[in-house]
Amino acid sequence: MSAEPMQYARKILKKVSRSFALTIPMLDQQIKDEVLLAYLQDRILDNFEDEIHPPNLKLQQEMMDRISRIFSTADYDRSSDFKIIKENSQLIEKESLQELTENIDLIYQGYQSLDPQVQEISHKWLAEMNQGMQKYLTKEVKTFAELDEYCYYVAGTVGGFLTETIIYKFEIDSEQQEILMNNFNEAGLFLQKVNLIRDIREDLESRDKHFWPLKDLEISEEQLADPDYKDQALKALEEMLLDLRTHIPALKKYYQALPDELKGYKKFFAVNNALGLATMDKLEDNADVFYGDKPVKTSKLTFLNIMRAPEKYFFKQTAQLEQ
Repeated sequence: MSAEPMQYARKILKKVSRSFALTIPMLDQQIKDEVLLAYLQDRILDNFEDEIHPPNLKLQQEMMDRISRIFSTADYDRSSDFKIIKENSQLIEKESLQELTENIDLIYQGYQSLDPQVQEISHKWLAEMNQGMQKYLTKEVKTFAELDEYCYYVAGTVGGFLTETIIYKFEIDSEQQEILMNNFNEAGLFLQKVNLIRDIREDLESRDKHFWPLKDLEISEEQLADPDYKDQALKALEEMLLDLRTHIPALKKYYQALPDELKGYKKFFAVNNALGLATMDKLEDNADVFYGDKPVKTSKLTFLNIMRAPEKYFFKQTAQLEQ
């Protein structure tokens, strides 16, 4: 695999995602570069969904379609698409995300050197993500059903790519394959919902939209942000966490269907979800979700305990929640 694009990909990952910079290196050698490049292409797409302020719908849709086309297996001259995306990367406020987007051609160079079948799998899920992200550029999440659909498009699709890639790359029997394919979406929904619950204050204050289903929760944005409505806000939080917990059995089923051979992927999955479970615990009945001056997060000690024995922590937490 081409050295320069991969060196750049590893370097930029540390700038754009501390959590994935921690967990992607844990992956098995056979899938490490594949997951890294797929994550970065997804992030470039996400930059135009989520990081353009104020939103410019027509431009966002055009850029997102160009990104999807670049990473397709179509044989065409990509120079015009690269040029237009690089020019419009200036609209992305965050410096590290702007830098990543400016270097889309370098990411694509690395991507080109992947197994063609992995490229097919990757683009199938990227195209699905693009379609759904664009749907929710103009659609508001009002119900739990819409929340599930949105989370499928932005996170379940990632689980789809990961799962189809490990099935392609490793010997996994048909029964395990079926369990993995039946449960990958809920695993994606779980982690995405943890983030959306945790980030509600920031989204209400400084983002153009949020993803709490306020119609089903029977509360308004103004009430969520107003301490006079603390009881109602905490009730809404409780409902969000009840919904979140419905995905936990699928996490366990998915993990248990992974063959022992995938030591790195199992650790990657356990760390990400153990951190999600620990964050969920901290969110419980916590008014700081709405009124704190920074996002709620797990303690340094909990983080270190998870890193020391992620699988043990993951099973302990899921077992407690099943009681």
